[in-house]
Amino acid sequence: MRSLGLAATLGVALASPWNQYAPQDLNQKSVGTSLSTLVCNMLPSVNATNIDTLKKDPKFVEEIAKYTCYLNRGIFALQKDKYEGYTYSCTDFPASWCKDPTKCGWNNVLEDNTGAKLMGHINEWFEGMFNSSIEKHPADCTFDAYGVMSCPTVYSAEPWRTAPWVKELGNQPIRGVNIGGLFVLEPWINNGFTKWGPDVYDQHSFSVKSSASAGKAQLEDHWHNWYTQADFDKIKNDMQLNTVRLPLGWWYFAKAASLTTDYIVPDGDIMTNASHPINKVMGYAKKAGLKVIVDLHGAPCSQNGLDNSGNKSLDGDQDNWGEVWMYSESCMKDTHGVLEAMAEWCVEALPAMNVTNTVLMLELVNEPWVFNDISLVRDFYYHMLGLIRGKTCKGLCGPAAGSLWDYKTLPLLWHDAFRHFPWTWLLRHQDLTNVFFDTHLYHAFNIADVASNTEQCDRQKVAITENIACQYDGLLTFKSCTSLPVFVGEWALAIDNCMPLLNGAPGAGKATKNNWNAGQCGRAKDRVNSLWWTVHFQNFANRQIYTFEKQLGWAFWTFKVDSAAQKDASSNFWSMSQAFDKKYITVPYGGRYLGGCSELESVPDCQEANSNKTLPIPVLQSDIRNFRGHRW
Repeated sequence: MRSLGLAATLGVALASPWNQYAPQDLNQKSVGTSLSTLVCNMLPSVNATNIDTLKKDPKFVEEIAKYTCYLNRGIFALQKDKYEGYTYSCTDFPASWCKDPTKCGWNNVLEDNTGAKLMGHINEWFEGMFNSSIEKHPADCTFDAYGVMSCPTVYSAEPWRTAPWVKELGNQPIRGVNIGGLFVLEPWINNGFTKWGPDVYDQHSFSVKSSASAGKAQLEDHWHNWYTQADFDKIKNDMQLNTVRLPLGWWYFAKAASLTTDYIVPDGDIMTNASHPINKVMGYAKKAGLKVIVDLHGAPCSQNGLDNSGNKSLDGDQDNWGEVWMYSESCMKDTHGVLEAMAEWCVEALPAMNVTNTVLMLELVNEPWVFNDISLVRDFYYHMLGLIRGKTCKGLCGPAAGSLWDYKTLPLLWHDAFRHFPWTWLLRHQDLTNVFFDTHLYHAFNIADVASNTEQCDRQKVAITENIACQYDGLLTFKSCTSLPVFVGEWALAIDNCMPLLNGAPGAGKATKNNWNAGQCGRAKDRVNSLWWTVHFQNFANRQIYTFEKQLGWAFWTFKVDSAAQKDASSNFWSMSQAFDKKYITVPYGGRYLGGCSELESVPDCQEANSNKTLPIPVLQSDIRNFRGHRW
């Protein structure tokens, strides 16, 4: 069977019959918790010991009211039996909360209560507002990031603490980085690799349009020399990370899956040859003491039509991207075969080549297209779960053979296809032991995120993204509570997509503007050595890390970009190696962060900022202070 090289639009979208899976077992408890058991309270950093001080701060009082009082049309019900039959509002709290029962608004509650009693009332109020919402959506417990969601019936602590690999990581969350651009070329990462354009725009087009000998020699040099043991040692020792995520294309496993391919691939059998470049990189990780998340980044026919799959779609209608993969029997069955081969490589082949106890998880596919039918993505995951769990070892395998896992226990990572709420009801009555979610959180791809035409708006933008980083706590906790424990497999420090070729090679496929550049791209270089921007990038990084480590952990995208890409200032926000050297990301990790998630900034509206008024640029209280030994 031969996988398609370029996607072609299929005329009819039918439910896929080639992703069959075991019927739901009503005796099997569904993953997560029911929406009714979610709890929403005030941030732990606002508590009985400091609430009497905070309530004297007009900013705190006004922000709580501003972001809470107008939810649910301003009306809420409380949960205790004694409140049954009554509704309340910010001007009409329970009479028992105030000294004068005829006057019990928000300010009265603050004035008439102190300490633990006041915190009890605030938490009851937050719970009431959340439980009075229609959907119990993750945004319903944001309260401008003062709210924090939990599910004590599922997790008594952060999910990473009970992950099957936690002891292997030294009782820490996953702290990782992606090895992007090594085995799946991306024009913006590998800017100088070739002349990217309408003829060569991804790894497939490079493979088929290059001279066979010259193209292979160039790729062999890239595979064997762009990353060295020194990179993995820096990741482990300097950056103090414990994991790398390794993006791979399906074509490297074509032979093992009895497929043919027109991609250029290394000589040697990946299943047996320790000198194969991918096996060498796995050896680098092992020697450095790093665990590896093996990621199928590019599936047969492309799961998303993006160049990061190795096969960019030239279809002008992006709604169609990924549909060939999903609706084509040959594409789907080829993906099944590739993943079975990858599972065998993880569990049996690598230990046999002395790459022992290194694989942490197998990710079934990276970023299925967001516009695909999400229920069919679920069907694919269920089908692969059955195939992999049903495999048997050819000989000794598992811990006795130098693997952390056998096929029954190998942790599987499912990308959420950038969907969140729907997974709550899509994963019912199946055994999902050792199955986890991957989600990718960027602030660089939508016009609302990125476009800004003044320095004031650039600064407003980063201050807002710092706040959003904290607000993601509700989204991630919701996912872990109601579906599967979540890992943030990609994130970065970019607040725009000014990086050259980030939207793909010019002239190839759907035309895109580079970020709706309203002037911010020309100012990116001014951020690199700025004290103000350094502190805010530190804050942005540490707020994201703090939030992600309340779940399974994180992996930054990406470790490095090539020398041509480094010429652009924006590379400092995408390359963790550069961000680390610039001290945007600092160690130690684990809860020490600038301007913590309870210290949110009020920033001027960008329209207002562009008026003739003179407005202050938002500055964190920690702008000038000694932070982790560095005087900024």
